[in-house]
Amino acid sequence: MSQRELDQAITEIRNEAVDDVAVRASAKRVFASLFDSTLGSDCVERIKGCSDFRLLMKSYFDQTLSPARALLLEDHTRQCVACRRAFQRARTGAPIAEVVEIADDRTRSSRRWPILGWALAATLAIGIGIGIVGARKGLLPGQQTVRATVASVDGGLYRITKFGAQMVAVGQFITNSDQLRTGKGSRAVIRLIGGAQLEIAERSDVSIDNSWKGTTVNVGEGQVIVAADDRSQGSVYVSSGDLLIPVNRAVLAVDSGLKGSRVAVAQGLARVQQGSKTTDVAAGQQMASNYRIGYRPIAAQFAWSQNAASYTALLNELSTLQKQLQAIPSSGLRYSSHLAKYLPANTVIYAAIPNMGGTLTEAKRILDQHLAQSDVLQEWWGQQSGQHAADLDRTLTQIGSISQYLGDEMIVAVPSTSPHQYGKPLFLAELRQPGLAEYLQQNLPSTTGLKIVSGASGIPTGAPDQMYVDVDNNVVVASLDGTALLGVEAGIVGGTASPFVQTPFFGRITKSYSAGVGYLLAADMEQMTTESVNTPKGLLAGLNNVQYLVLERRDTGANTETRASLSFSGSREGIASWLGSPGPMGSLGFVSPGASFAVAFVMKNPRTVATELISLVSGSDPQFLAQITSFESQAGVSVIDDIAAPLGSDATFAVDGPLLPVLTWKFAVEVNETDRLQKTITTLISRYNLTPAASTGLLQLSSDQVGPRTFYSIRSAKAPDLAAYYAFVDGYMVASVSEAALTQAIQNHQTGYTLTNSANFRNQLPADNLTNFSAILYSNIGSSLAPLASQLKSAKSLSPSQQQAMAALAASSAPGLICVYGEPDGIVAATRGSFLGFNLGTLVGIQQGKPLMPLIASGASAMRPDVPVNPRSRN
Repeated sequence: MSQRELDQAITEIRNEAVDDVAVRASAKRVFASLFDSTLGSDCVERIKGCSDFRLLMKSYFDQTLSPARALLLEDHTRQCVACRRAFQRARTGAPIAEVVEIADDRTRSSRRWPILGWALAATLAIGIGIGIVGARKGLLPGQQTVRATVASVDGGLYRITKFGAQMVAVGQFITNSDQLRTGKGSRAVIRLIGGAQLEIAERSDVSIDNSWKGTTVNVGEGQVIVAADDRSQGSVYVSSGDLLIPVNRAVLAVDSGLKGSRVAVAQGLARVQQGSKTTDVAAGQQMASNYRIGYRPIAAQFAWSQNAASYTALLNELSTLQKQLQAIPSSGLRYSSHLAKYLPANTVIYAAIPNMGGTLTEAKRILDQHLAQSDVLQEWWGQQSGQHAADLDRTLTQIGSISQYLGDEMIVAVPSTSPHQYGKPLFLAELRQPGLAEYLQQNLPSTTGLKIVSGASGIPTGAPDQMYVDVDNNVVVASLDGTALLGVEAGIVGGTASPFVQTPFFGRITKSYSAGVGYLLAADMEQMTTESVNTPKGLLAGLNNVQYLVLERRDTGANTETRASLSFSGSREGIASWLGSPGPMGSLGFVSPGASFAVAFVMKNPRTVATELISLVSGSDPQFLAQITSFESQAGVSVIDDIAAPLGSDATFAVDGPLLPVLTWKFAVEVNETDRLQKTITTLISRYNLTPAASTGLLQLSSDQVGPRTFYSIRSAKAPDLAAYYAFVDGYMVASVSEAALTQAIQNHQTGYTLTNSANFRNQLPADNLTNFSAILYSNIGSSLAPLASQLKSAKSLSPSQQQAMAALAASSAPGLICVYGEPDGIVAATRGSFLGFNLGTLVGIQQGKPLMPLIASGASAMRPDVPVNPRSRN
């Protein structure tokens, strides 16, 4: 039947006239089939409850029950537990009387009414209690409890209601239903019930309400200053956007606008809550809810206040104090050690740190001087937590007191007791003046477990581990190992140098001292990894002759430099030799100054690297060589001759552009034989398409001639929107995620708009006598975190706390550069800052590092399901 014939038949049926007699007869038949059976001659005339359903169960199992009633019974037993049990009994053939007498849950529940009654009574009592407390606090609906009074108004203060705006005069009460607004050029002071003071700047919207936790000042827009001192009763909070700030013995200013909120603290400490994250903001500091909000001079945050003079005076004092503390000179570099000669000959870890006691003592002296001279600063210090202030004062005093007895350097050494076994650390420092033992005995509590000893007489045989301290012979020695301490003391008393100073390990340490050291950490890898460099066990080829790992940090004025060096016994071999000597890296010329990440390196001859790599893997996997041979046979190319041989010596990979919706990557590698490499690529794709993988399908290699240059692209049949674009430019193959990104990289290269010419890059270069590097690792993730956080926020991929963490990282992240040098017998890495968030202080436990990458990774994982992948949107 054609579509036209079907439409005609439907139309005729629709238009057919049916008389009323036929309609009524049809309705009667339907009614009878649905309802008449329920009024049939079953044993139950009308179903009124569970007992009636149970009477029907025998008929159900005898298959004499009408379909309609059977359907009702089945539905009821699915909902009623008691009838379901009766239904199971009836299924077994139990007498109908036994089935009907099964107790109903509702009957049993009626026996528990006393418990329910008690529960209701308890609930009623609790409700009455809550109501009384709520009434006293003014939390019940309809209550208009007074929350504050108007202390002063300069200009106009208005109460906003649904009927309009009403002028508020001095002395009037503010209730928990009032919304307040100040006019142009106006300000007001509100005294909260409990004593806290609220100042409202011009054109600001504020409301005050109360909850179970305390009084909350809600800042809709504008500026406020809240001051809560010791006399304030109850808790006071300030709510602005997604920030909640408890105010206790503090003075803070909040500025709220379309971009977010900013908090500045003049006195005390504010623990600002944003989602699940809490940030402490101390006096003289500020924070913002949004990374797009920059910081203003903190005095400007309080300049409009009627108490601006006192706030400004305090902030000026804090600023002056901070500048003087920052101006304290750091410990100078040290060029030798007088303590190393006392160390055990089997020392494998050596750490040297400067005596910071002088710096801390000077800092405390400056603080005490300002407190004595400034009433404003003294009042502020008195408002701090008494216990915390006392603890800080006591700690600084003890450190300064102990440090004054010690010399300029403190050494921590770890000896090796046997292969892969290490002893307890040893602590050594020169004594600058006598009296340290008496000071420790008088000021350190006995619970510290510290025991002052003098020679062998003070250390009992078989005594449990505790911290022994010997302060004889102008050297303080401390250790948890009494035997090791005695060995060091014997050398000090004998006046003879330890064999340690004759070891090559100490020779390497001496080399660091010759350049001057601040912090130094050295490890004898030769003894820690194997017994001998000539008997490697389980080490990769190229690392079997590793000798020493040395980390150095030098502070010279405003400059800080950190270096890590790995030295070898003899020339670098194997994997360690693949890094080339310092040389030009032209591939970096395709990376723009806006890159957030870049890694570039100079390698040894790629053909040699490929040959050694195949040999290395084949040594541990006998099947690998056969697999390589099979691959070359199927692909029609030689890994060494066709892939590695055409390449040059340097390559760069960079993240250079937006991170979303598709990561903008760039790759450049030097190519010596362009035609041969392109032929290899064509052959690989052709052979692959003979048996393509199901996940990718066929690969398509396309070319597009633009002027004298050919642009190539490779894309998958299963994902045509994903592609890699590349071109050969000035002896380099340059590739990127899109044709637009590739074109931009080429233009940057031609115009000199490159990363290496940018101030961010050049300001991070270390000071040395070399003009090139073997590798560089550049990071300026802060430049990309801001737009990334914005896109993740709009996509709702991160929680508010994660967004705040991302914003904080974006605000605090600065450019960083690590430069690596491949020396004949070692590899050295140097940076002007720290190694991507980790420095020597972190390694020896002086401070706690917070790596950046886990947060970015969690953000990327959270983002992945919500952000579509569409590379074409970048073009």
